[in-house]
Amino acid sequence: MIDHLELRNFKCFREQTIPFRGLTILAGLNGSGKSSVIQAILALRQALGAERGTPWQGSLVNLGSYRDVIHEDASDDTVGLKVSFGGEAQARFEMRQQGEAGEAWCGPEAEKQLRGYLFYVSADRLGPRATLPFAGDGQRSSLAPLGKRGEHVLWYLHNFGGAPVMAAVRHPGESKNTLVAQATAWLGAISPGADPMIAVVPEADCAVVTYRFSRSGDVPSRPFRASNVGFGVSYAFPPIVALLAPKRDRTSSVEHLVIIENPEAHLHPGGQTSLAELAARATASGSQVVLETHSDHVLDGVRLAVREGILSPEEVAIHYFERYGLDVRVTTPVVSRTGRLDIWPEGFFDQHERNLSRLMGLPNTTG
Repeated sequence: MIDHLELRNFKCFREQTIPFRGLTILAGLNGSGKSSVIQAILALRQALGAERGTPWQGSLVNLGSYRDVIHEDASDDTVGLKVSFGGEAQARFEMRQQGEAGEAWCGPEAEKQLRGYLFYVSADRLGPRATLPFAGDGQRSSLAPLGKRGEHVLWYLHNFGGAPVMAAVRHPGESKNTLVAQATAWLGAISPGADPMIAVVPEADCAVVTYRFSRSGDVPSRPFRASNVGFGVSYAFPPIVALLAPKRDRTSSVEHLVIIENPEAHLHPGGQTSLAELAARATASGSQVVLETHSDHVLDGVRLAVREGILSPEEVAIHYFERYGLDVRVTTPVVSRTGRLDIWPEGFFDQHERNLSRLMGLPNTTG
C-alpha cells in the first residue's frame, strides 16, 4: 500500500510530500494539482513497473517530454518522483535535462507492490457505445485491465464475472457473491432495476451490452441499447467493476490499487453517495483506493462510511489542493469517528452553503 508520495519539481509541485491511506480523496479547484498527483503514480508505474523506461510517455499516461513536466520555476534541473510503501519499501525516479532515460531505483518489496494489480479509470472514459472492443486475452494491458477509459469492462466481466467478490463489498440487497451479480446490484443503486446483458461477437472482436429493467411484481422490460439508457450508467459501470474486482484480503503479498477520476461524472447525488460507499467497502476488503473528485456527495459518502463503521478514520486521507501562483498548498482535514472534519478550508466543498446564503439574502419577490 502506498504510504507517501514525494514530488520534486514535478509540474506544479516544487517540493511536496503527500500521505496516502487505504482511501485517499484528492479535492480542489481545477488546475490545482490533483490530476498531477495521479499522473505521478502512473508515471512511476510505467518507469519502474511493467513498462520500464521514460515515465512521461506510456500506455497509462502521456505527459510529453522533460520540458513539459519540469516545474516552471524549478531551482535545479532535476525532476524527482518517490513513492514509499511503508518501512524500507521505496521506489524513486529522477530525470535531469541532460538525459531522457533518467535514473531509477526500486527495492524488491517496492517492485512487488508496483507490479500489483492496478485498476485505473480516467475522467476521459467512454460513454454509451454500440459496441466495445473484445480482443484476445493477450491484448489486454496488465497495467489497466479495464482500460483506462473503461473500454475493456465487458471483456473483463465476460472472463471474470463468475469469480467471487470479497464479503466487505457485497451489496446488502444481493445474495449472490459473483462479480457480475454484485456489479448489477451496485449499478441498481444508481439506476434502479438496471440489468446489464453482455453479448460477445467474436467475428468482429467486439462486445455489446444492453440493459433491461426489472420491475417489482412484473416481468422485466425489453433490452435497451446503451445509448438509450443514459450516460450515467455507462460512466458508472467501469468504476463499479474496478472497485469490486480485487478479491484478495489484507494478508495478500500482491497489492490492489484502484484509481478513479471523477467517479461522480453523470451521476445523480444518490448514485454518487452510493459509489463512495462502495469505494469505502473496497478499502475495507483490502484494496487501496484513490478518488479524485469535485463532489460533496462523494465526500459525504466517505464520511458516512466512517460514521457507520465501514472504515476507521485512520484509513481515510482527505487532501484539498489550492494553487497560489506557481506554488500549490495542500490542506489535509482529519475525519472523526462521527464523520466530522476538524477543519473546513475556504473553498472546500462549501459552494452549496455560499449559494444558499446568497439565495436567503435576496429580496422576497414572491408577493
